[in-house]
Amino acid sequence: MLLKFTRSIDEMLPLLMNGKEVKSKDPVYWVFSNVSKKWEHATLICPGDFGGEFPKTFGHYHTTDSIEKYKVLYGQGIIIMQKRKFIDDDWVPDQIEKVYFVEFLSGDEINIPPEWGHSCSNIGAEPLLLLDDWKGEEDYEPIKKLGGLAYFLVNKDGKAEFVPNKNYKDLPKPEWITASDFNKLSCE
Repeated sequence: MLLKFTRSIDEMLPLLMNGKEVKSKDPVYWVFSNVSKKWEHATLICPGDFGGEFPKTFGHYHTTDSIEKYKVLYGQGIIIMQKRKFIDDDWVPDQIEKVYFVEFLSGDEINIPPEWGHSCSNIGAEPLLLLDDWKGEEDYEPIKKLGGLAYFLVNKDGKAEFVPNKNYKDLPKPEWITASDFNKLSCE
């Protein structure tokens, strides 16, 4: 297993709702590669609070039509899933068709179909350790240009709540769902 990269808080500040309030300089998460024959990466997301938000990964879309699989080894998290919106076969990056907040715990697996942007947040007091099998390219630019995903996942009195990202237009209301329920929906 090799360290692929570390994502610092400085790199994450443009994606945070209240980035100016963040005082930490610690890394937010680490990604390791060449984990096993089945799993390409391991991602370790620290616990904490970043200006009221839970620690999260940068978020991205995939550049191919392949399905990615995640598995939670340890911890408690939420993966924010947002489906691209197309108008007349053209993708409209600042509009989203559907948003799910997928809750997951140790042992849960989730399949991420093409056209879904996603980011993982650690909502627990312990580190969140994930595995994934993704070997393709990621597209971070749409997320970067819009200052994050369609919603920010914030800590309100110890509970996860969502706040709309004002850089997106006509956002659908997000739905809370389990990993197994999302997997059933994504297969339809």
